[in-house]
Amino acid sequence: MLAQALPAFLRRPHPGYRSLDAIPRFCVAVVMANSFAFAFQSPKAAESSLQIVAAGVESSEDAPFVSSDFHFLPGDYLYFQFQVSGFAVKSVRDSDVRKINLSYEISPQDAKGVALTPPVTGFVKEDLSAEDKNWTPKRRAAFLLPSFIAAGEFHIHLAVKDLIGDTSTELDLPFHIGGVVVPPTTVLGVQDFQFLRKDDDNQPLEVPAYRPGDTIYARFNVIGFHLRNGNEYHLSYGLTVNRPDGKVYLSQPSAAELSDRSFYPVPFVPGEISVTTSRDAALGQYVLLLTVRDVAGSQTYQLKRAFSIE
Repeated sequence: MLAQALPAFLRRPHPGYRSLDAIPRFCVAVVMANSFAFAFQSPKAAESSLQIVAAGVESSEDAPFVSSDFHFLPGDYLYFQFQVSGFAVKSVRDSDVRKINLSYEISPQDAKGVALTPPVTGFVKEDLSAEDKNWTPKRRAAFLLPSFIAAGEFHIHLAVKDLIGDTSTELDLPFHIGGVVVPPTTVLGVQDFQFLRKDDDNQPLEVPAYRPGDTIYARFNVIGFHLRNGNEYHLSYGLTVNRPDGKVYLSQPSAAELSDRSFYPVPFVPGEISVTTSRDAALGQYVLLLTVRDVAGSQTYQLKRAFSIE
């Protein structure tokens, strides 16, 4: 039996040996090991066919996949769905039932691979019958995007593992977020300072001119601050307003304090101020001095902006 299993060149008489019994044992062992390895090698181990199919990003559940130029906004919900094919199936002895066992992890990430939210993980454990030979599992996930996130390009990272076939596959699908454009910096600063007519205005004043008794509203974004452990920031800001003659009209050294932590490291924090003028305020140009302090990073930044009372 063994001689029939050996290659022909080993069954031929060897000049140095009289019979098969004289063949070195290590040669027989190598041939036997290779024969058993070939007999029990899994097709899945040789070449994986596991695939992620029908995957896409949606603006609402079960909506069509968003186009390449679609932009989500900070605070929006992002929906995602996918299917898997090419997984291994384990047959149950003395039964028509077959089992699959998959695991997956979904994570929205920025361009550097930093997760925007905690990942969604799960398993696909199903019993299949003969009628399910073309069936592919579908899974969905939803993510609440951070409120303070800069505009840019992001992606959904999906990793799937076949626990029966011992194979895995990954996929990255891009999506875009609009809103505030923030340059990368570690130096404290203020950008997008805007005077407003009302506190809920969407458009800034081209000419910041007010009347006596009006309230001056302004919005801005603080950038370049440092984060502590747990992505915690700690900011404060104050303001001083000088009259047209240079004398102090209003002083609020501690107008606001901003402190919080988040899962995703926020690139900016919005701030706002309001100053109510008196009805007998002098006409002319006033100068507002904004002082921002980064407590965690021991930084201070000052910004001057002028407005007029006419």
